[in-house]
Amino acid sequence: MADVFQGSDELTYASSVPTDRQTRYTHWKKNTKLLYDYLNTNSTKWPSLTCQFFPDLDKTKDEHRILLSSFTSSQLPEDESVYVARFSSLKHVPWSSLTNFDMEEMEFKMDNSVKLPSKNLQDDLEIKFPAGDCNRARYCPLNPDIVGTASSNGSIYIFDRTKHGSARQKSISGGESPFEIECNLTQAVEDQDNEVVSIAWNWQREGLLAGCYSKGKLGVWDLTKYNSKSPSFSSPVHLMQVDNKGCNDASWMVHHDSLLACCGDDNVLGLLDIRTAKRTVQSQSNHHEKGINACQFNYQQDMLLASADASGKVNLWDIRDFSEPIKTWEHGNSISALQWNPHISTVIGTADQTDGLVKLWDISQPTDEELIFTHGGHMLGVNDISWNLHDPWLICSVSNDNSVQIWKPANTLVAVV
Repeated sequence: MADVFQGSDELTYASSVPTDRQTRYTHWKKNTKLLYDYLNTNSTKWPSLTCQFFPDLDKTKDEHRILLSSFTSSQLPEDESVYVARFSSLKHVPWSSLTNFDMEEMEFKMDNSVKLPSKNLQDDLEIKFPAGDCNRARYCPLNPDIVGTASSNGSIYIFDRTKHGSARQKSISGGESPFEIECNLTQAVEDQDNEVVSIAWNWQREGLLAGCYSKGKLGVWDLTKYNSKSPSFSSPVHLMQVDNKGCNDASWMVHHDSLLACCGDDNVLGLLDIRTAKRTVQSQSNHHEKGINACQFNYQQDMLLASADASGKVNLWDIRDFSEPIKTWEHGNSISALQWNPHISTVIGTADQTDGLVKLWDISQPTDEELIFTHGGHMLGVNDISWNLHDPWLICSVSNDNSVQIWKPANTLVAVV
């Protein structure tokens, strides 16, 4: 039996959505009880370009928190924000009972006296974004109260969550400042419109942050070096031209404090060592097409690196040998997000900007049998995905159709993993 928790009103079909995708969504919705153990769909005022589960969990209410953003594409700058939302996945609810069996739906229901939490995401905190659009937001893994954001105006804004939001916090801090730290490169005229596309926090050294720039540079910032009297600074500890067309993503090796991978529109995947500020090894450009959009190190296997491109190809690499990928498969469309499962080292999720599908893969399966689940709840492109740190199969995905969806595939479909 699938326990489906339906959130806010279902998405309204827009004229911009192709008819076949509307039909696919209708079929998907009819089958949600078979496909999911948990499903929470939300429609927001503006789409989010980013999502990330926080590591904390309130066990008394089974409440999780998610980091999200509001993307207005500069149409309404006052609505641009980074915010924290919370929801309950209902594990704390006492499901009942042999005396409460629904004969029409042929399944057991919870006791009528049980008070359920809100069906929708609840906003915990909203921080107005200082300038530009928020392309990506990530909290520091060594201090989740510190949130880094990548702006389309070329700045990286750092926020301390505890200094924003409540009246008490504002009075303690002497009023709410727009940000705690701003990292902004000193740019030549030819480097104007140099967006920060993505950011990545170092797993081992608190305050070390990598930023990917649309003009092809990768900057590594040490936030411990900033002066509180002057929160804006423009001197990264490392600044490298890593791609001639644009640097799209970076990922630090989880159990190393100096190695990170980066990728870009030149179809080259590189490994950098910040101790020498040099690219140590790199892949050949013929293994990807149309630009590499995402890369990520495996959480458990340090030598395992995945990369995904705009043609829909996913490559799996052993970083000790970049001559050939050890495994390759096709997602189907331009991939916008790629995330390893932090609990199961062989499972990885990919999302695309064309069909709005999120696909889960098990790389331990034979060739052409890696696909284990497809989420079809979005009608427009998916911008980001995030795995929950407490439930190995709970996932959040955000889309250009203004939807935020939290979902868990039915155990009967993924139990073989």
